[in-house]
Amino acid sequence: MKRPIFRRLLAVTGSMTLGLMGAVALGSPAQAHHTTINGVAECTPNEWVITWTVENWETTMTAKIDVTADPNTAITNIVDGATLPGSTQVKGGWNYGKLVGEQRVPLSKRNAELTVKGKWTNGNTQTNKGSVQLNADNCGEHKVEIKGAAKCDQESGNWKVTWTVTNKHFRDQATASIITQNGPDNEKSAIKKANGQWVTLANENVIVGLKDGDKIAGGAAKSATQTVEGSALAARLKVELEWPRDRYRTKTEAVVQTVNFDGACVKNTPKPSVVFASDCTGLVTVTLMNAKDATKPATFVVNGAGGWTSGPVEVLANGSVALTVPKDAASSITVLESGNAVKDGTYSWKDATDCHPVEITSDQTCDKLTVTIKNPAGGASATVVLTPVAGSAPAATEKDVKALSSDAVTKTVAPGTTETVEFEVGENGLVVHVAVNDAQRGSITWTQPAGCEPIGGEVADTCDGLVFDLKNPQDGSKADLVLTPSKGEAVSFTLNPGDAKKVEFKADKELTVKVTLNGKVVDEIVWEKPENCNTPSPSPSAPPTLPQTGTNVTIFVISGLLLVAVGFAVFMLARRRRLNMTEV
Repeated sequence: MKRPIFRRLLAVTGSMTLGLMGAVALGSPAQAHHTTINGVAECTPNEWVITWTVENWETTMTAKIDVTADPNTAITNIVDGATLPGSTQVKGGWNYGKLVGEQRVPLSKRNAELTVKGKWTNGNTQTNKGSVQLNADNCGEHKVEIKGAAKCDQESGNWKVTWTVTNKHFRDQATASIITQNGPDNEKSAIKKANGQWVTLANENVIVGLKDGDKIAGGAAKSATQTVEGSALAARLKVELEWPRDRYRTKTEAVVQTVNFDGACVKNTPKPSVVFASDCTGLVTVTLMNAKDATKPATFVVNGAGGWTSGPVEVLANGSVALTVPKDAASSITVLESGNAVKDGTYSWKDATDCHPVEITSDQTCDKLTVTIKNPAGGASATVVLTPVAGSAPAATEKDVKALSSDAVTKTVAPGTTETVEFEVGENGLVVHVAVNDAQRGSITWTQPAGCEPIGGEVADTCDGLVFDLKNPQDGSKADLVLTPSKGEAVSFTLNPGDAKKVEFKADKELTVKVTLNGKVVDEIVWEKPENCNTPSPSPSAPPTLPQTGTNVTIFVISGLLLVAVGFAVFMLARRRRLNMTEV
């Protein structure tokens, strides 16, 4: 009887179980088709950077997505039509499929939203939204940063300090103030002098490019410059920034920065100098110099008379440049450097007595040495001492010369005058030492001129005139001879070493022959007629006479006397003169 009731109970229970199982089977997939959207924002000096993550919630199916962003800026990877990967089930949970993308948003935005509509492969769709707050407190810091650097400006000799003030908050604008009065002395804007003392800035305007009330945008920097005297040791700057927080509140921060200088800043300066030198022709050499310790090239200009100029001439430190000023511009020279007159930089060429030295010349003959002293008109009066020494070599000093001879000749020669001194040459030769104004000028050594060697030969007086029988020795020099008679034509000829020449001149009551050797008259020969030229000659034959007998003593005596007379006549006719000619 109970069986039917039990069966109905089983039927109802089974129906309820199947209904619950169907509900679960139909309801579970609908819950899994959705996305989870998360955003993380990071503030940079220029913008917000948001990293979005879109996850596929507990389903192995993939989905196509449509994306809506506010602000509407691009997001990498998370774009319309992108495929959201399916999730994978792992032991103890799910490994969600996801897409990660980066979006950049202006700093002015306060929040950002991302809406994603997904459509899964089974046709189910779901729209989900995520958002992120862009909190200004997380956008940098309300702080100020100061950096300073100093550089020596060698053109002015001052330090040029560059200050950079940075608003470290990336979004909020700040108002700047230069602090010179508030706070302890060791934090005020100031200059450290050469004596080590800090002097507070009396005028903030020396900070060029930054002043009280200047606005510095979030994440921005403002640069300023400051000129500090070259002898200072350091510069200090204190700046306060103020940020508005809301209508009634502000935030402030002040920072101090010090820049220490490296040594002293010295103005770039040349160290010019000039040296003049001239010669006796009137040319002037100008040497332009820049000292070794100069810190800048020197720029010279040399000006001369008549508008002459060198133009700019640059000389580096420890350098020099030489240039020549022509004679017609040398009467007035001025040297400038960078437009300023150089110390001792003027010059005027003038003729000097040193430009007209005493001239010493000599003329040498076979037996004499003649010294000529000529003092030019532009020179100074000169005292010349000529010391002759027979057979001497040159002496090194005046003392040596005085020890060699006491026969010195002293001449005081006025400008524009000439003096001549003649010395005889002995058998041992001659050296004449020359001193001008007590300074040794050297010496003149006599050297026998060519043609002074003797010409051998004889000159004979005959009843008719003069006979020259000349011969030049083998070791002699070439001799040019001219024999000029008192009447008649001159005879010219040359005797080379080893040559001989015989010349005869007829006399007419009297005769003189002048002998010229190598252009100089060396002798005059006067004809002397032999005494026997007027004795009559004996008759060639006696007239016939009668024969006589016996010894005629008278004839013998006369004959003897006659023979003596003839012998004497022959002796007279044969009288001859030896000739030994030299150029004297």
